[in-house]
Amino acid sequence: MNNNIICIDPSLSCTAVVVNDHKAVFTTTSTAYTKTLKFNKWFELCHPYIDVRCHDFNKSKLSFSESELSKFHDYDAITDTIVAYIQEKITLCGFGAPAKVFIEGYSFSSAAGPLIDLVTFGTLLRYKLRQSITIDITTIPPSELKLYAAKLTYPSVMEGKKETWRNKEGVSGGKFKKHEMFKSLIENDALQCDWVNLLREHASDIMAAKSVPKPIEDINDAKLMYEIVKSDKYL
Repeated sequence: MNNNIICIDPSLSCTAVVVNDHKAVFTTTSTAYTKTLKFNKWFELCHPYIDVRCHDFNKSKLSFSESELSKFHDYDAITDTIVAYIQEKITLCGFGAPAKVFIEGYSFSSAAGPLIDLVTFGTLLRYKLRQSITIDITTIPPSELKLYAAKLTYPSVMEGKKETWRNKEGVSGGKFKKHEMFKSLIENDALQCDWVNLLREHASDIMAAKSVPKPIEDINDAKLMYEIVKSDKYL
């Protein structure tokens, strides 16, 4: 591959970044650690395979105006850290290689308050990526990521005149949720990297959980973007 490929799943609680298949999450201390300041079960499992960078939001009692400024300050610091990580990793391939950024778009099913904060965070991040990394930034809608996760792993079937991609349980790509996204990685025989093999090793526990735990769900979305990009859909 002649490009530096950067894939990002942005989140206020746990942003996942994959740079040339190097993986990191930028998360809150309360998300990653127990009250005794040890990694929780899933971060303990994952941290040998990913970089974990923690931050804390200002929890002081503030007025509305002060709170808005404080959040902006927090987002500014976090996005600086993310961009610095990306710059660090792409030097492994050399700055001479073009950089391409792929970032998952917003899910508008989010509550209004968190969505507004996420847009603020995402706008800062995109601006800094454009200023410091590349102007070549592609936003992938969540619905499209689900569809191409199915295309990446499962054969197409014709339903009348319509071509459809379904997993082994018959769920169409457009209706994938986090568990189906997880399975699109572990059921893809072409993927034999350390991360996917880790998922396979612990698949029964992860699939039994009501929701795919962090940081796995976040890394999975960024990893799927990376594999989809490598399949030449967006290059």
